[in-house]
Amino acid sequence: MNITLNPVLDSFVSRGVREGLFASVDAAIEEGLELLLRQNKLRSSFTAKNEADLLDKLDAGLASLDAGKGIPATQAFATLRNQGR
Repeated sequence: MNITLNPVLDSFVSRGVREGLFASVDAAIEEGLELLLRQNKLRSSFTAKNEADLLDKLDAGLASLDAGKGIPATQAFATLRNQGR
C-alpha cells in the first residue's frame, strides 16, 4: 500500500522517526491508525444515556462541592492513582 501525506504530516512523521519517537514510517502510520480505531470505538459506545448519566454525576459533584464536601486535589489524585492498581 502506498500513501501520500500532506507536507505537515510528512514532516511530523519524518521528524518522529529521526528523533526515535517512531521506529519507522510504517510504525508511525500504524500507531496513528490504531488511535483512530480506538477513537471510533469510543465514539460509537457513547450514547445519549451515557451523556445524561455523566451530566447527572457532574451535577451531583458540583452540588457536593457547593455544600463544602470537597477534598483537596492531591487527595483526589492519590485516590485515583490507587484505584488503578
